[in-house]
Amino acid sequence: MSEQAEAIEKSTGSSKPVEVRILAEGFAAALYVPQDVTDFPTPVQVQKAIERAGVVYGIDDQAIDQLIDEQIAGKPVLFAEGEMPAGGGDAKLIWHEESDGEAIPRDISAAVLHGQHLPNLFTRVVPGQQILTKLPSSGGESGTNVFGEKLELSGVDLAIPCGQGTEVSKDGLNLLATAQGIATWNGATIGVQKASRVKGNLESQNDNIRFEDSVYIENDVRPGCRVEARGDIFVGGSIEGADAYSLTGNVIVRNGILGQGRARILASGNVIAGFIQDATIGAKQDVEAVRYIINCAVTAGRYITVSANEGIIRGGTLYAEKRIEARQVGSDGRIVTEVGVGYTQPENVGWSRYEKRNEQRRLRMELAYVQKRVDFLQLLKARKGSLADENEAELVELEQKVALLARTNNTQSANSQRRNSQTSVANGDQAVAETLQFHGTVYPGVKISIGDATHRVDRKRKNVIFFRVGNRLSFGPLDQAEANKT
Repeated sequence: MSEQAEAIEKSTGSSKPVEVRILAEGFAAALYVPQDVTDFPTPVQVQKAIERAGVVYGIDDQAIDQLIDEQIAGKPVLFAEGEMPAGGGDAKLIWHEESDGEAIPRDISAAVLHGQHLPNLFTRVVPGQQILTKLPSSGGESGTNVFGEKLELSGVDLAIPCGQGTEVSKDGLNLLATAQGIATWNGATIGVQKASRVKGNLESQNDNIRFEDSVYIENDVRPGCRVEARGDIFVGGSIEGADAYSLTGNVIVRNGILGQGRARILASGNVIAGFIQDATIGAKQDVEAVRYIINCAVTAGRYITVSANEGIIRGGTLYAEKRIEARQVGSDGRIVTEVGVGYTQPENVGWSRYEKRNEQRRLRMELAYVQKRVDFLQLLKARKGSLADENEAELVELEQKVALLARTNNTQSANSQRRNSQTSVANGDQAVAETLQFHGTVYPGVKISIGDATHRVDRKRKNVIFFRVGNRLSFGPLDQAEANKT
């Protein structure tokens, strides 16, 4: 049968009168006859093509017959379909968050899988308490491709991120506390740190309280209070018109900060809250609000981020050393809103470029001098037929030096051109590392600044990044800049 098929193929005007095209990653196959085929393929030729392609499963004989009977050319005809495997369920990690004395389950699987930061995730624990539960991944139903191969898709598994003060249960499905304190997720592991506990609210009659370690306040910090801690300050509710100072750690508020125009929150690390309103905030590292920052004076040593949920910055003055990121800035009512970041001029950039230019000039001069000496010796050798031993050795040495100087000069020139071409934030220019990134709308009237370069937004702009090149503040599409990073 094979010999007959080959003989028939050779007798036609085309060496491949029919093709088998594999589709859907091997779970479908189609027959294709070229539009300009000399003679339409016979059933034997079609069968031979299917055998050569290795398709054995899910074949529809009626589709093959239709192709041949109707002589369908120039259009693929689906003739085989496999069975796609059904994917299993991914593993899930469920955090048992404490709220009003009850454990509320919270799925943190995506954050653990991608190493994401969860800004205000914490809970008080005692030894033996369940912090997290793992729901294992489940296997799916097997499938078969058109080649007859059995395939299975299993769900994604997740390891329990065990950190200091925790252990995994014997069945491997629970994370348990081995110490008393506050359990937190730091983006890599879940750990427990020691912390004093304040039951209920921190009332004004208890103002000016200082803790030598970290502190966990179950509910709210009420107006008129001042809490100071050497470590972290965890607030299970809100801070309302009160002051909080962390000397070496973070201030983390589960609900929000209602400053009432008098609250001051300062941290050596980060200030993190669900929302921040009418307050003065200072952090040596980052300030992050889950929902919004409204009518605040905020200063951060690195980043200010309000990019989840509403992601609003409205009113007040916000300054970060490196980056501000939000969804919506300002308002239609032109509420005075100022956002700015610092600007770090590349160190000694002018002197560095001067030295590089001098070095390139020196290389070119040396190369020209050495090349002249080589030319002279080569001319002398051509006229005399040979050189004295010392001159011959000198010529070899100088020729090697010419090659080395030429390579060095070419490399420096290429590097210089590359540096000169990198003038936009999308290309990672050091001079524009500090940015303001807004994923939604920036309203007219918002004042933008990077260092001493300022810009007053004159009309609504969406999905925009502001950056600085030299002494000029500029902006462009945020999605394009993010795409260029990758």
